[in-house]
Amino acid sequence: MNEPAANKSEYAEKLVKNSIWLFAAEGFSKVIALMTQVFAARFLGGEGFGIFSFAFAATGTFIVFIDTGLGTFLTREVSRHPEKAATYLKNVFALKRKLSFVTCLVLVVAMFLVSLEQKSLWAATAIGLALIINGYTEMYLAVLRAFENMRIVSILMIAHRVLFFVLGLIVLSGGGDVVVFSFTFLFVAIILLFFARRQMAFQPDIKKIIPDDRRTREIFRQSLPICGFILFTYIYFRIDAVLVFFLLGKLETGWYSAAFKLIETLALLIASIRFGVFPVLSKTFKEGSGHYQKIWQETVRYLLLISIPIAVGIILLSTKILDLLYGTAFEAAGPVLQIMALGFPLLCLNDLASYLLLSQNKTPSVLRIAGFAAVFNVVLNIFLIQKWGMTGAAWAITLTQGLVFLAYYTKVREICGRTGMLALLFRPLLASGAMAGVLIGWGTLPLIPAVLLGMAVYIIALIVLKTFNDSDRLVFNRILKRPHRRQEKPR
Repeated sequence: MNEPAANKSEYAEKLVKNSIWLFAAEGFSKVIALMTQVFAARFLGGEGFGIFSFAFAATGTFIVFIDTGLGTFLTREVSRHPEKAATYLKNVFALKRKLSFVTCLVLVVAMFLVSLEQKSLWAATAIGLALIINGYTEMYLAVLRAFENMRIVSILMIAHRVLFFVLGLIVLSGGGDVVVFSFTFLFVAIILLFFARRQMAFQPDIKKIIPDDRRTREIFRQSLPICGFILFTYIYFRIDAVLVFFLLGKLETGWYSAAFKLIETLALLIASIRFGVFPVLSKTFKEGSGHYQKIWQETVRYLLLISIPIAVGIILLSTKILDLLYGTAFEAAGPVLQIMALGFPLLCLNDLASYLLLSQNKTPSVLRIAGFAAVFNVVLNIFLIQKWGMTGAAWAITLTQGLVFLAYYTKVREICGRTGMLALLFRPLLASGAMAGVLIGWGTLPLIPAVLLGMAVYIIALIVLKTFNDSDRLVFNRILKRPHRRQEKPR
């Protein structure tokens, strides 16, 4: 029996309302972050930007997986047990202090085992410390996400990006090198931590709670599989920059990272949908509800509508994009950007699928898939980079995304049943084909007019194909129309 449109739209409306603040914030903050990277590439040059990108990828391998894993655990558990938020946060911080100490030791040993020249060493040190501090900030943001307080999360994200952009631009325009630029990132991380901590005023009891070693060990045990998943995902998504650095050099790392940053920015922007839907999925699992099947299908539909035209547009306009942002010195990254764009829709779907499985306590399955993908990607990278250079690394990540998609999709079907992927693909592919035809025919257009024309053709094609249904219209109407009537106070 078909559900009424009003009832069907309830799940999509919840998703969009949760995501709208994060999507807007991600849109602004990621554009600012991308512009920071663009200015860094232009001022530092290919080699300097290569050092900066390597420092992020290399130190992040030891740090980010712990913070993201604990943050994901916090969001999931506090979403289900909001009354225990202060207890979870205090014990997570106790655990994180111990892990941070171990991480610092590992980083120090790794830096001295690998003979880096002085600039690379100092840049890696500054960025490593900044990422450790950002990890503490992420714990606060994880709790705010669990309470679906996306407005504060959005403000903090934007403040972080804008402050680094402004200070970074001042440093770069003043002649600062990659080391000074990296320490600027560390300074901004310290400031953001201070402001994020102040947002915990709604948890006044947190100072009274004494960490419990037994509970801390239990949190570590429960979050360890998630941390492992994040580690493996980070490896197969970012290890290519590290391998390019050691196998090809700084300049090639700078070119490769210029293309990668564009794809990463777009992927993280679209990941705001996942940040919005994850607390909802976790709650529906606790309630024993089957609503997450509908949330999954609606989210996949929206992701395909967004990611497919972006991928097609990047493939067709890659040279113009790189010229506008980075200048002609980075034109060598054109083929890399086109290859990465092929896997962009899969990247978006894989991100969503992994967090759906995590929200349903399918962590062991996700861990096995990500672990196999990490090993596969490293081996493939070493082989393809030596054979085809930067384009080999791009093919390695794209092929890995395809492998991961097949594995995740099989697991998701066990929970959600048939998604109807072919039916969901039909309209965005057809509309993107129309957009591609127009862009090829008007190939001499500058980038901005070409993007605007492509967007217009794509949207018109979707309307002609009757892509949007009553549920979509109801969702957008409810979001855009705020009630103005106020309840009268009793006299």
